[in-house]
Amino acid sequence: MKIDDINKDNRPREKIINKGPFYLSDSELLAIMLSSGTKEESILDLSERLIKEYGLKGMFNMNYNDLIKINGIKDAKASKLLATFEIARRAMNETDINKSLENAKDVFLYIKDEYILLNEEVVTILYVNSKLNVIFKDKFTSDETSRVFLPYRDIVKNAINRHAFGIFLIHNHPGGNINPSNADIKVLEELKNILRPLNIHLFDSIIISNNDFYSIGESLISSNPFKQLKINK
Repeated sequence: MKIDDINKDNRPREKIINKGPFYLSDSELLAIMLSSGTKEESILDLSERLIKEYGLKGMFNMNYNDLIKINGIKDAKASKLLATFEIARRAMNETDINKSLENAKDVFLYIKDEYILLNEEVVTILYVNSKLNVIFKDKFTSDETSRVFLPYRDIVKNAINRHAFGIFLIHNHPGGNINPSNADIKVLEELKNILRPLNIHLFDSIIISNNDFYSIGESLISSNPFKQLKINK
């Protein structure tokens, strides 16, 4: 169906202005995001087909290469979709910057929305001050889905330049198993040993999934500087 065939008041753009986004269907919202159709399909036909074939959740989970494989999606539309989905992801994670991260659960709640529906491993470094407020955040990814190699030198440089009191190391296991691997524990020990002479604490290494987390630091309480800090307060 072409936009011109619809009563003006019921067109997606007019409807969202006059009634608000709640009253639009998924395909109408997608039509506004995409802006235009193709030679073969109107914007509404294209949007309805995409919703039927992939769903909003499926598209939210796609990267650039996935999107441009879809008939009717090229660079411009793929870029709009990626930007929209990333804004949504970041908005869900907006948190009071002055909130103190008192434990692993606080860290999980702070960061979990950034990991929703990710298929690849992403490592996040949270740099905190002495009040355990986040002062800087860095991310590392890889073309591989199962392993990210951390640039220790960059992490140390950021910690020093930001005058960080300590850091939290967070990453996901795309397969859903949140138990730490030997490599996870090795990275924790290596980075902790690098930071110790600089008086920068590595408080915890946390593995997360959509709904759960595993704190390596809290499972090794005796060697966890975060626990020691809390005990000494």
